[in-house]
Amino acid sequence: MKKDIQPGTIFSVKVSSDENIYGRILFNVDDYLDKNKDPTNYFDVFKKCVLIETFGKVASDFDESFLTNIAVKSSFIPVNTFSEELEWQLLDRVISVPQEYITFPEVLRFVEGKIYFCVGEVVIPTAFDEVFRDECGVYPSFGTGYWEVVATLDYAGRKDLIADKSDIMESYFKDADLRESPGLRRRIYYLLNEDPNMPYEKLALKHANK
Repeated sequence: MKKDIQPGTIFSVKVSSDENIYGRILFNVDDYLDKNKDPTNYFDVFKKCVLIETFGKVASDFDESFLTNIAVKSSFIPVNTFSEELEWQLLDRVISVPQEYITFPEVLRFVEGKIYFCVGEVVIPTAFDEVFRDECGVYPSFGTGYWEVVATLDYAGRKDLIADKSDIMESYFKDADLRESPGLRRRIYYLLNEDPNMPYEKLALKHANK
């Protein structure tokens, strides 16, 4: 589906006969790549994907109060999830996303013999070797949207709606986002001489001209 999905678009995922979870599109990767022909960041891995957040509430209808209850902060899924999965529906509702609000998964990426720390547009060369990268085990990757649904139901206290209870876990995205491993994340930021508490927008500005 080559449909341009506007950031801020609210979506629903049907999880029972009369209940849904809800989320919001934060960032459309193809829109970015259309304007940035030679990116050095990890967005090429996420072609035909959108960045989403989900809200920790199961309900029959969307309510704007859900915006303050975030279950999945930001995760990539394929755009075609909304055309190929009947449970996933884009709603006729757009709630704008402030640029400073958006954050991205943080990973280590191996490119041409070198390990980079990558988050959104930020690419920081490291002195890490492949052994360290493999020990960390955090790579740019995405799934079908299934784990976002499971994580949201778990966060919302609705494990009864998770069909396979063996899928319930303490952390759902540890292999795709350093933010899910706070101790490891702090260590990597320390080794990079970066502040782990710096907002993404400021980190991006800091490295924009490097």
